[in-house]
Amino acid sequence: MGVNDVSGIEVVESHPLVRRADPHNLPFFDKVFDFVFSPYLERALFPARYVREMERTVRDGGACVVAVEECGGEEVEEVVKLFKKSKLLEVKNMTLGGERRTNIVMKVVK
Repeated sequence: MGVNDVSGIEVVESHPLVRRADPHNLPFFDKVFDFVFSPYLERALFPARYVREMERTVRDGGACVVAVEECGGEEVEEVVKLFKKSKLLEVKNMTLGGERRTNIVMKVVK
């Protein structure tokens, strides 16, 4: 499995393939990605705006995935409620970078 084209953003200067940008106002057109992943939702100043930008840039049928601090049902529901154009596909606890995280996978719908 592989990908042909990858874009990334960061709030500070980073690797050459990663652009510096505000995640609350992404520098991409609408519906340009099949998949968006973020391990930084908890750091967002405006979580609802952050999620709206994720959903805006993902094609219908694509996926938005957020990895948050390991959590249970109530906390997952709070995250899911932020997604207005997506439905929940999967919740899975995992280890990411040596930390226990909860992956929340949302499918963008029309």
